[in-house]
Amino acid sequence: MKKTRQSNVELLRLLAMFMVLLLHAVQSFQWPRGGFLMSQPLVVHLGFSFVEMISIVAVNVFVLISGWFGIRPTMRGLGKFLYQCVFCSLVVDAVLWLVGTENLSFSMLFEAFTLQQTGWFVPSYLLLFLLSPVLNAYVEAADEPTQRRVLISLFVAQSVGAFVLKIFADFNYGYSLLSFACLYLLAQYVRRFQLPRLARLRSSFFLLIFFGVALLHVLIGSIALFGFGSKLFQQIMLYNSPLVVLQALALLLYFTRQTLSSTLVNRIAAGSFAVYLIHQHPGARPFYASICQKAFMDAPPALGAVALLLWLCVVYLVCVGVDELRRASWELLLSRRKAEKS
Repeated sequence: MKKTRQSNVELLRLLAMFMVLLLHAVQSFQWPRGGFLMSQPLVVHLGFSFVEMISIVAVNVFVLISGWFGIRPTMRGLGKFLYQCVFCSLVVDAVLWLVGTENLSFSMLFEAFTLQQTGWFVPSYLLLFLLSPVLNAYVEAADEPTQRRVLISLFVAQSVGAFVLKIFADFNYGYSLLSFACLYLLAQYVRRFQLPRLARLRSSFFLLIFFGVALLHVLIGSIALFGFGSKLFQQIMLYNSPLVVLQALALLLYFTRQTLSSTLVNRIAAGSFAVYLIHQHPGARPFYASICQKAFMDAPPALGAVALLLWLCVVYLVCVGVDELRRASWELLLSRRKAEKS
């Protein structure tokens, strides 16, 4: 039976992918020490900082959503995920070949089919997908005190050992299967054991935490940047930061409290991962960054911000449109396979 998507959480998935676009747009200016930004007034620095602080939760939110509902791995699900990755890579390769920026070659096709054009997230998430039966069995069997102790131990190791002391390299600043597994187990634990307690709190409380942590990050980041330099700033703004994890969880809890039913939201959110796959393709990334820079730099800051947001919306819609083609081709493959079996 096909699961009915919860539009409130799908809206969060959609928003999280837009946050990824925002985060990469900010990075295209070599934030925080890009030459252009150094010539801008303080308010522009604060604006870029705030955008980064609300967008940095995106990856953690994606993994928390997976943990909230639980991954139910199937061969069809695995095939669909891999097909989406390869399809989007091949579409970008085809466009680059048509415009003459890349030559069609065996190495290009090899990189597409071996997921070498998908960035760091896909391999880590693929490993989480494969590990999910073990994680699911653990959360089904372990009682609340056991899961609580394990989570405390893992997040102390990540927050203190990896984030502060830099002694546990396996967490890799949040860019790893281990960090993903921690987030997955955290979401499972909260949904299974903490919802009655959290139900006493208003949904606005979680939104307040989200923006409160973002503003705290802006303050800490500004002190680090202007007082100690960009290196310390970059060491603070990491996915495995305890504040970033808290911020992501608060945003998830806020959206799970909302009521929404929208076929359009569900449809767009279902194709949102294509946005990451396409705009982060190694061949598309420089083009994306250059348009981000041009949109913002060729106008006063306020108009530049509007132009930049419009560009991100265009990217989002184009990528979702490409994913509609992927969806149609996938359904065609499945129907042909069924016809061959019958």
